[in-house]
Amino acid sequence: MSDTNKIFLALKSETRRKILSMLASEPMYLTQLAYNLELGQQAIFRHLQLLEESGLLESDFKDAGQGAPRRYYQIARAVRVEVQISPEMFDVGLFDVPRIEIQTPKEFPELGKIVSECNKLSKSPNSKEKISLYSDLLKKIGKELNKVNIAKSIAEATYSNIRRKIRTISYELLPQRIDQRIIQSLTSRGGDLTINDLALVLNLSENTLKERILVLERSGLIQLEKDQIILV
Repeated sequence: MSDTNKIFLALKSETRRKILSMLASEPMYLTQLAYNLELGQQAIFRHLQLLEESGLLESDFKDAGQGAPRRYYQIARAVRVEVQISPEMFDVGLFDVPRIEIQTPKEFPELGKIVSECNKLSKSPNSKEKISLYSDLLKKIGKELNKVNIAKSIAEATYSNIRRKIRTISYELLPQRIDQRIIQSLTSRGGDLTINDLALVLNLSENTLKERILVLERSGLIQLEKDQIILV
């Protein structure tokens, strides 16, 4: 799994972002990248090293047909990065993508049909007609992605709205800012956290947190079971 700090450092450079954009189209070797970006090979090599160290790129030697094998770079197939920033949310999601055969998702029947078509088409002989069929599948998958993105936007907007309402209620019920933060963190994470986890989230010592938990427990807002804090 990649490290978020390394990823943000890698994405800081406009040149490295251009490299990722180019490699999203096809794998490329060092000389190609240097030529297209009009930069020296040594400079491009340093950028590629940093991108590999961050986990965003992977490379392998391939036979180029003439001469020695070349080292081709491509965006890592086993990692997916999502950054969500909104008035009520900041989250960096790093997901390991298992290298297994794509399964038909039962929860999304239309998407399932496309996946089945793609699996079936991949077993047929290559031809000009096959390129056209793959193009049609890309159009279909684009429509499905649009549906998913719309649903995700609605879910995120509702999530932000609920977070705002929770914050408003906590302001009215609790005079202490630290108590407000405890309740807000608990509710946004399912109402069930350990003392250690909540201390990390709030950047507080466990002793300070335990003092406030006792106060909130007496008020009837939370319940402490061993080291587990449960929203009542």
